[in-house]
Amino acid sequence: MWYFFSPNIIYGEDALSFLENISGTKCFIITDKIIEQLGYLKILTDKLDAYGKTYQVFNEVVPDPREEGVLKARELCINYKPDLIIALGGGSVMDTAKTVWALYEFEDFQLDDIHAFRNDMYDIGKKAKMIAIPTTSGTGAETTYAAVISRFQDNIWKKFLYVHRGLIPTYAIVDPIFPKGMPKELTASTAFDALAHAVEGIVSSWRNDFSDALALKAIELIFQYLPIAYNDGNNLEARDKLHQAATMAGLAFGNGQVHIGHAMGHSWGAVFHTPHGICVGILLKYVTQFCIKDPSDAGKKTMEINAKFARQLGWANWDETDESAANKLIKKIEELQKTVNIPFSFKELGISKEDFEKNLDILVDLVYQDSSGVMAPRSASGDQFKKIFRYAYEGKDIDF
Repeated sequence: MWYFFSPNIIYGEDALSFLENISGTKCFIITDKIIEQLGYLKILTDKLDAYGKTYQVFNEVVPDPREEGVLKARELCINYKPDLIIALGGGSVMDTAKTVWALYEFEDFQLDDIHAFRNDMYDIGKKAKMIAIPTTSGTGAETTYAAVISRFQDNIWKKFLYVHRGLIPTYAIVDPIFPKGMPKELTASTAFDALAHAVEGIVSSWRNDFSDALALKAIELIFQYLPIAYNDGNNLEARDKLHQAATMAGLAFGNGQVHIGHAMGHSWGAVFHTPHGICVGILLKYVTQFCIKDPSDAGKKTMEINAKFARQLGWANWDETDESAANKLIKKIEELQKTVNIPFSFKELGISKEDFEKNLDILVDLVYQDSSGVMAPRSASGDQFKKIFRYAYEGKDIDF
């Protein structure tokens, strides 16, 4: 038995107008100050005003949202008593909103009460529906049941993963009017987050036919439309297709999972505060090579999977060897990195070798605390994780 969970998805130009059809009149909006400054909040509130819906705004979400901010938003939400909770923003906003939604629905909960083994959380939504409106084309958080919240522990801000399928938003409104304003650098980094979701997901141990289909289409759209959106941010067709691709990749990894690329990316981001899309974008090539080079039968299977996807995408001929075809996928990733200026190594971020080596043990410890890593088709030892980090720091192809 398997299963596939998804929100109700409304996408395309003017998708935001669907708000008129969603019952509920009292909205608690969760966003951040940058979204408000860019005028995106006003786009939303103008629609709510037109449809006779009232609202209260919490705009204090920060990158890598912290427990204190979530609990503050929770108290405001409980006091306001909304029947709609609206998340407007990127992954940090979505993660905050999901946890606030759970803590509002179950007022006796603390954050650590949110976990995958609670049957009662399948009944979420009795007080309020949740509407997720992504403003970046990358995280796919509008479709997933996970939230990452940071807590200061052991003298470091650790990222904690809270998961339950009840956390999937009721509606995802995927309107290209919001990512239209993203700068080039953010366009590239968020798209590489989506690409990592899809490429890692196609070899994850939880992959399935539904996730494979969505990952394949997401990869195709990202490669076709990211260069266009990167060079012409006002191209609404490219923005729309890239926005859809991020949602598809979110559905793919939400139902099939990612693996060590994300575990290592979370670790690097926690220590060096590099944007998440850059972290997983840099690592994508190296973790893909590591999985392909697994000498066991699992490695042969991983190579076959990557080779098949490369052929389906038209990057390799059907009569090529699996090794040749799989390597075409890696070469295409490198080409796209070059096109949109995603770094090829962590060294390019300006982090000194001394700082890197000083934090290497911490990086590996954090990887082991991240549940994403267990879905990899190839397990890594502590020494192997160190070696992957070192190769990714130097920009050296994986040869082990």
